[in-house]
Amino acid sequence: MYQIDDIVVYESSGVCRVRDIQELTFSEAAGAKRYYVLTPLFSSGDVIYTPVDSTKTVLRPVISREEALETIHSMQGEEVMSFEGLRPAELEFRYRRAQQSFRCADLLRLYRAITRKTRSARRAGKKVSEIDRRFLRRIDSLVLGELSVALNVSQEEIRKLLERELELV
Repeated sequence: MYQIDDIVVYESSGVCRVRDIQELTFSEAAGAKRYYVLTPLFSSGDVIYTPVDSTKTVLRPVISREEALETIHSMQGEEVMSFEGLRPAELEFRYRRAQQSFRCADLLRLYRAITRKTRSARRAGKKVSEIDRRFLRRIDSLVLGELSVALNVSQEEIRKLLERELELV
C-alpha cells in the first residue's frame, strides 16, 4: 500500500503524488471504500480518485535513478521495433499490446519506435497518422514524466538525453 506523499505512476495520468488516502462513498450500493487521492505532477488542477484495492487500474512506483539509467543504456544498440506498413486497426492493436505491461522499459521501446517512425515520415514529406500522434502523445507523457522524476531533471532534458542516447534523430 502506498503512503501519503509517495510518487507513483498511474496508467492514465502518468506520474502522480499520493495526496491523501480517504474513505469515500461514490455510490450507496457500493458503500464506503478506501481511495488514493492522486495529483498528477505534470498537469495542474487534476485530482484522481482510485480505489486502494483496485485490480482494474495500474498504479506502480516510479523506477529508481539506477533503473532509469540502466533502462536507457540497455536499449543502446538494441533493434528498434518496427510498425511499418500495418493497416490502422492492426497498428493500434500492436501499439496497445506493446504498452500493456506498463513497464517503463516497454514504454520506452514503444516511444523510441513511434518517435523514429513519425520523424521518418516527416522527413519524407509524409503525413503522420492520427494513431501515431495519439499514442506518441500518451507514451511521451508517461516516459518523459517518469524518467524526469527518476533522474531529477526536466522533461526537456530527458527528451534531449533520449535523442542522444537512443539516436532518435
